[in-house]
Amino acid sequence: MQPPAIQLIVEDHQALATVLRALCAAVERAGRSGRAPDFGDLRAMLFYLDEMPARVHHASESELLFPRIRERCPALRPVLDRLEAEHERGESAVRELGHALTAWEVMGEVHRESFELLLKTHADTYLGHMEVEESYVLPVAVDFLSPADWRELAEALEHQRGELGASMAQSHRALFTRITTHPCPRKEQP
Repeated sequence: MQPPAIQLIVEDHQALATVLRALCAAVERAGRSGRAPDFGDLRAMLFYLDEMPARVHHASESELLFPRIRERCPALRPVLDRLEAEHERGESAVRELGHALTAWEVMGEVHRESFELLLKTHADTYLGHMEVEESYVLPVAVDFLSPADWRELAEALEHQRGELGASMAQSHRALFTRITTHPCPRKEQP
């Protein structure tokens, strides 16, 4: 049985991967159909990919989990430093994607390829980032952190996320549900 802190991190990863893949699929569908995508839906997905990691997920890792791992397993410090740098780059990459999406929407098809390339790069990088955390960092953490560490982390994560507020958590869940239950077909223009 995984510690609750790890379960929470993995659930965050699953949600982020789901939204990232939905974004890629929506762009691919638009390309196959030859029609412009529903830019509002794509923007909602990008907002989730910006908001959820920046306000919730990365804080859980960088402020709570990673410092404890650094303390208990100093050999992992370079990997954790790299992952934290990737957090920062990922946040700026999502903002760059938003800019590229706006360019595609207002300037036309000539900007589609640029957005698609940025999206592919970001998706590959972020999915790889989460894979390193799940396949390497979290298993090492299980080996090096004590049961007391895991209890303290679970309490700290619960407190941290509680401070973010129930309304924010509910808003993130609602947005996630909107993204994952609607296949983002192109809305017909009058």
